[in-house]
Amino acid sequence: MDGSPRAHLRRLARLATAAALAVAGLGLVAPPAHAEAGPKVAVLTRNLYLGGDLTPSIAAPTLPAFLAANAALLSHVDLVDFPARAALIADEIRERKPDLVGLQEVALWRTGPLGDPAPATEVRYDYLALLMAELAESGHPYDVVVAQEEADLEAPAGAPYLRDVRLTMRDVILVRHGGRIKVNAASSGHFVNNLVFPLAATGGTATSTRGWTAVDAALGGRTFRFVNTHLEAFHPGVRLLQAQELLRGPLSVPGRLVLVGDLNSGPELPDPNNRLAYLALVAGGMVDTWPILHPGDPGYTSGLGDDLTEPADDVEHRIDMVLVRGPVAPVSSEVFGNERQTPGGRWASDHLGHQAVLALP
Repeated sequence: MDGSPRAHLRRLARLATAAALAVAGLGLVAPPAHAEAGPKVAVLTRNLYLGGDLTPSIAAPTLPAFLAANAALLSHVDLVDFPARAALIADEIRERKPDLVGLQEVALWRTGPLGDPAPATEVRYDYLALLMAELAESGHPYDVVVAQEEADLEAPAGAPYLRDVRLTMRDVILVRHGGRIKVNAASSGHFVNNLVFPLAATGGTATSTRGWTAVDAALGGRTFRFVNTHLEAFHPGVRLLQAQELLRGPLSVPGRLVLVGDLNSGPELPDPNNRLAYLALVAGGMVDTWPILHPGDPGYTSGLGDDLTEPADDVEHRIDMVLVRGPVAPVSSEVFGNERQTPGGRWASDHLGHQAVLALP
């Protein structure tokens, strides 16, 4: 038998094809009515979209191509206008009033002098600060409970910028200011398994550092843990290992558990390899709330394009999820984010948001 990692992944993929059908069937039975007793918590997950595609920079074969790709990336970040998008996202949160919010791709873009060995510090866009200001201005402020820095990447950008450009990715949990949730503790961590990209243009590498954030909270005398994550997008094997790390780490607690985030994995994805992380979480006892509440509805959450101008119905793939374990019952949920655009005609993100109301019986 071939014992290579690639062969192991193929074997897992064959198992996933059959298992995905069984997992999807879990959503055909609604929870009993009495399960909805108890206080209810509203949780929301939102990928903010960093503003561009890093792939051309990673794949650039020469230094001139690398400089040009980095300049094009920064131009695209400017083009898709997070300050305007932040206003849309704040409106979404204001209208739904979630108790807890899990955010991914909360980018911090900074610049500095070209070739300066010191890290760039001049803030160009701080997605978290912009969103928090919009929420405060709307009269529905939220508090940052935990913000974790993930990948921190810096590279030179060519004309017209001729600046070093730094991208710091963050995952963040917000709690509604003055709301019903009492936060008892907060925690975060990086995955041991992260994807490392070779950079042909420089001969170096870039690490896609990812991780998780969590809070231990209480509502109406019920305690629960809320975990937010963003699993690897570009490698199913690394993504699977990260899901397994979640199960051994922040998800390895008794009692009520809620996991939200961009899993980059789901039971209906065309490539069976991309189902593996989701299936590992389900095998570990996590229950997917969407098919329970919306049997037969694919609930697509991703696919509005890098320019954020795709038709509203072009979303595909359900990868932004709310999973639960223990005495937690899904009551209602929705995906949203393709109803309105910025004045410049762009969506709030390339993902849709996903909110779920959960009972804590």
